[in-house]
Amino acid sequence: MLVHLNKNNMNFSDTTFSLAKALHHINNAREYFTDVKRDCHSGIKSQFNAYIQKCDFIIDSVTCKLTNENKEILKKELADSFIIEGINDKLMLMNEGQRNEVENLIEQILKRDKK
Repeated sequence: MLVHLNKNNMNFSDTTFSLAKALHHINNAREYFTDVKRDCHSGIKSQFNAYIQKCDFIIDSVTCKLTNENKEILKKELADSFIIEGINDKLMLMNEGQRNEVENLIEQILKRDKK
């Protein structure tokens, strides 16, 4: 995702990976807060609503500065947030050799797709 912000001619292209990762984490946090909220009672439920609103505020404040094209890219990327987390959860269960094999496989796929 190459992010070019509309306002103030800001450009995050050098830190796009960090921005995307941060937004994925915020999006995941939002979904977890929503899940926890389902089983809460009124007082605690309103606290989790506040957490969800803060996550929405952060995502919205970044999104509003993106071009329409980048908004669509971000929307697609955030839809995959739990897929990425699921892969990471599986990697954590592997030993170092297995993780190295997965990393090598990913590198091979990326090299192949660049051709």
